[in-house]
Parts: sequence; C-alpha cells; structure tokens
Amino acid sequence: MSKSVVVIKVGSSLISQGSQENSAFFKRLAKCIQKFRENNFKVVLVSSGAISYGMKKRGIEKKPKNIKELQSLSAVGQIGLINSYQKNFDKFKIEVAQVLLSHSDFKSELKSNNIKSSINNLLRWGITPIVNENDSVSTEEIERGDNDQLSAKLANLISSSKLILLTDQQGLYSKDPRINKDAVLIDEVCLRELSNQKIIFGDSGKLGRGGMKTKISAMKIFLTNNQRTGYILSGNEKNLFTSLQNQKKRTRLKLS
Repeated sequence: MSKSVVVIKVGSSLISQGSQENSAFFKRLAKCIQKFRENNFKVVLVSSGAISYGMKKRGIEKKPKNIKELQSLSAVGQIGLINSYQKNFDKFKIEVAQVLLSHSDFKSELKSNNIKSSINNLLRWGITPIVNENDSVSTEEIERGDNDQLSAKLANLISSSKLILLTDQQGLYSKDPRINKDAVLIDEVCLRELSNQKIIFGDSGKLGRGGMKTKISAMKIFLTNNQRTGYILSGNEKNLFTSLQNQKKRTRLKLS
C-alpha cells in the first residue's frame, strides 16, 4: 500500500460515561484519525465495548462471569457499538465498516489472506474498518482479554508500523496509579529489557477484561522488529495525536 497503516485499539472504559455514550471521546478519536490521514497514514480501529453496550441495553450493572451470558450481551451490544461509531464519525465525514474476527482466523492462511485483502480494500476506499472479536460465536477473546492481542495479530497481518492501545490510564506505570500515589509513568520501554524494570501490574477496569498485562503481551506479539513502535496512551487526552509525541503523556514501546 502507498500509505503506512496504524492500528488503534480502543478500550471498553473509553466508550461510555455511566449509562451514556462518551461522545467527547468519539470526537477526540475522530480528530486523531483525521490528523493521521493528514500525515499520510491510514487507520484501522480495533474496538472493545460490545459487551458494555449490551449490559446497558439490558439494564445490567454488574458484569456477568458466565461465558454464555457474555456472548449474548456481545451480540446485543454490537449493534449499538457500531451505530455509535457511525453516528459520531459521520460528523467528521469518516466512513466506517464493521469487521468481526476471531483468533482462530489467523491460524488459517486462507482466512488470513481474506482478512488482509478485505481490510486493505476498505482502506483504499477511504473507509475506516472497525474490528472486534466475534464474541457472539467465539469465546476466545472473552477468555483471553479485551482485544489487545487481537489488535497485535491484526497489526502484524496488515504490516502496520504503529500499534496504539488507548486506555483509561496515561500509560505504563511503575505501580497501579489508581491505588499508589507514588506510581511513576514510564515514558519508554524496551521489551528486551522489560524484565529488568520493576513494574507492578494493576487489574483491568470495571468493564475491561485485560489490564496492562495483556497490553504488554500484545506488544510482545507486535514488536518483532525495530521499524515498529507501540504506544499506550490515555484516550482521555484532549489531543490524542499531539499526546503521542509528548513523553510525559504516554508510554512508547520498542523492541530494543
């Protein structure tokens, strides 16, 4: 492809504010996509949030643990999730398409080639693909955690140069900042030296399934050479594109 591709993964906690959709976040994300396009990048989104949308639709406050219930909530919520993207992105003239995948798809050469071909064609048309795990028929992502690893596998498949994991935290901290006031943001991490750094991983948020452990696991999948760069960034930053360049507002990850 003539342009570089960046994959942005959106965490569940960013999609909603209480019982309402987080329209301010959708606006920030749309502006970020526009900025990437202006800088000659094409963007693929991997979005969590179907289950949380399903919970709101069904009036469920506490997230169930039963896999079958989670599958059903995902099926209910997928419609609301993609409709929110379409409604909010239409304001910025960003056309979207929904793509549902599972981890097993990447094990098949035929399916992998079909995925790559389909997404590349959407990008050629100027459409932003919104990818999610097909939780309604697959339990892999429900059990593994919050689309992080799915985004890394997809980024590898379509030869993305950057993987950005948007979350409700600024980046990777020395400790869980929600419970430790002395936690320090780590602005840059070399994966080959990660074992030498003292990091205490916190749990995922109320609606999420991953947490920082799954994000680091995803980066280990993605960062296979020094031409690739990963970022963990808060989706609550006012200017997402600018914050990626600011060492004090994100964690940059590289292989070495």
